[in-house]
Amino acid sequence: MEVYYMNKKIKEIEDTLPKDCCSLCTHLTLDGPDEFFKYEIKCVIKDCTPSPKDYCEYFEPEHNNLNTSDLDNLYLNFLESCLRVRYEDYLNSMYWKLFREQVLYKNHYRCSICHSNENVEVYHLNKKFGRETEDDVILLCSKCLKKDE
Repeated sequence: MEVYYMNKKIKEIEDTLPKDCCSLCTHLTLDGPDEFFKYEIKCVIKDCTPSPKDYCEYFEPEHNNLNTSDLDNLYLNFLESCLRVRYEDYLNSMYWKLFREQVLYKNHYRCSICHSNENVEVYHLNKKFGRETEDDVILLCSKCLKKDE
């Protein structure tokens, strides 16, 4: 029963990712970054922030001819921008939530040191935000975290 619940939680997070929405439309502009490395995205037709869940009557899905090299470069640029994001903001990102849940699930929600399953959280061992692997994080319960401090 617990396995089903954990798979369901990962699915719920994945289901919140946009599929057909204004944030994937061809009518968007991107201004920035500002001094806080934030970007402003606007719809050029409606002159407003795009909806991350729905799409409007002008919605046109973005289709382009990116090749794998273009995708690699875009992804590397994204990763570099993650280094400039405040850590608290990164922890609220969809990427981190999904990665965190997958690591917890794969490790049966158990502390890496004492194997407790109470108050277990994922902690970074280094600053590879957005490109971390399981080797870059550790699962610790609150007791082992206090011992480590």
